[in-house]
Amino acid sequence: MDKDYLSGIKEKYSLPALVQHIAQWQNLKVLVIGDTIIDEYCFVDVKGRAMKDPMLSVNFAYKEQYAGGVLAIANHVSNFVKDVTLVTVIGKNKKWKDFITSRLNKNITPHFFEKVNSPTTRKRRYINGLRNEKLFKVEYMNDKPISAELEHQLVQLLAEQCAVHDIVIVGDFGHGFLNNKLVSVLEQKAKFLAVNAQTNSANLGFNYVTKYNTPHFVSMDGTELKFAVGEQSEDYSELSQKLYARKKFENFLVTLGKDGVVYLQQGKATTSPALATKVTDVVGAGDAVFSVASLLAYTNSAPELVGFISNCIGAIKVSKIGNKESITKSMLLEFIENLYKQIDEYDIEEYFSAVNSTLKNLKKEDITAFVHLLLETYHQGNTVYIFGNGGSAATASHFCGDLIKGVSFGLERRFKAVCLNDNVPSMMSIANDSSYDDIFVEQLKNFLNSNDLVIGISGSGNSANVVKALEYAKSKHARTVALCGYKGGKIKEIADISIHSPIEDMEISEDVHNLVIVHCVKRMLSKELKNTATGKAYEARIQ
Repeated sequence: MDKDYLSGIKEKYSLPALVQHIAQWQNLKVLVIGDTIIDEYCFVDVKGRAMKDPMLSVNFAYKEQYAGGVLAIANHVSNFVKDVTLVTVIGKNKKWKDFITSRLNKNITPHFFEKVNSPTTRKRRYINGLRNEKLFKVEYMNDKPISAELEHQLVQLLAEQCAVHDIVIVGDFGHGFLNNKLVSVLEQKAKFLAVNAQTNSANLGFNYVTKYNTPHFVSMDGTELKFAVGEQSEDYSELSQKLYARKKFENFLVTLGKDGVVYLQQGKATTSPALATKVTDVVGAGDAVFSVASLLAYTNSAPELVGFISNCIGAIKVSKIGNKESITKSMLLEFIENLYKQIDEYDIEEYFSAVNSTLKNLKKEDITAFVHLLLETYHQGNTVYIFGNGGSAATASHFCGDLIKGVSFGLERRFKAVCLNDNVPSMMSIANDSSYDDIFVEQLKNFLNSNDLVIGISGSGNSANVVKALEYAKSKHARTVALCGYKGGKIKEIADISIHSPIEDMEISEDVHNLVIVHCVKRMLSKELKNTATGKAYEARIQ
């Protein structure tokens, strides 16, 4: 997952904004025209090589049938708009017409035309169910051109239907349906024409998108782009520019599988990375992307948004088997919502990882020396002074409280600890009458004795008031400890012991100081002093 890319998308397109953007498609009237395909998936268990023939032997398990081709496109589109009209050709067998009707969404109005002496196109794939591997395909079709009589009927219908629809979406699978005459009518009559001219094993070399001249939006995959341009280059942005130079397509999308998409708008290319993390089946993915991208293009969506949503649709589709189910609005929004959550979770994980890495890089011997110095100060009856600014002040206050109560509770001898940043009136008066740089050193001048322990906390290591106080403590032969981040700053060089968090990040430095000084050191002190009183008090309180 490209975190920076997704963070930029999330910042620019909030989920409510995307909901609103998609809502503008609701009242569109869409005409979908193209080749009907019935997808049959025959799942088998592979036995191995046949004993007497050089072929694979399988055991049939079960079969599923899906509405593919233009039927899938119509279903996808109908989940985002109110009304869809479908125009397609089928065979004479009523069984397949009934099957198709049962698989179309309720808001689709179909116009079926019978192609004489032709079956309803079926593509039967045999699949190793264990690994979801396609073994081979059998096609049932007549891809000869439609008759003149059928062409005449379709020309009349298309002229009428184009006039009353906002968008015409063409799923041209190159199986003998959409001839030059029909293409001409569509280009003349459609208010907005979106085209996908697919290259497949049945039409290889004979169904390029270049047979269209004035579509408003075109979608193709990388191979189809290469065929259309006539070059083998892998630079799809460059190939897109070359196709634009020849055909002047206003908007076209190139789907590149794991490499995402390239979207060209008025000759300017925008690339967007793929978002799929699980690939179950790629059949129908391009059709699903084309369906929704056509709506995006119609509403003149920003190129980066076209690329992002197209990749979302593709990722959803390849996680499912074939055309078993169509992409819905709720699927799309849920997918985007989960992506946005992953960005937040990635930020959390990245932060936790940085904290853990910094903790691992701490010098454990410095922490041990710090604990021994605290114990020595305790046993000698000397005082611990601790201070800092901002978050470091909170850490200082917390640690002072733990020395007074958390470590000392129940002991005859107690830690003597003073947090200088807790004395707000003294700090304010010193800052007001002298300097903020003096708020700690001036307090130390009232109390400090030799062999007392002075602990200064500064994320940068260069806070002037902390530096000044530690320098004074050193001059009075007190012992000194610095807690610092970044490169350690001045206090790292002044102090007898430095707990240095080697990271250039203030928040993480403060987190590490808090974890080490407040909890780790406190626990080590309690263990050394064999003090379990505080723990028992905690246990009693939570019973």
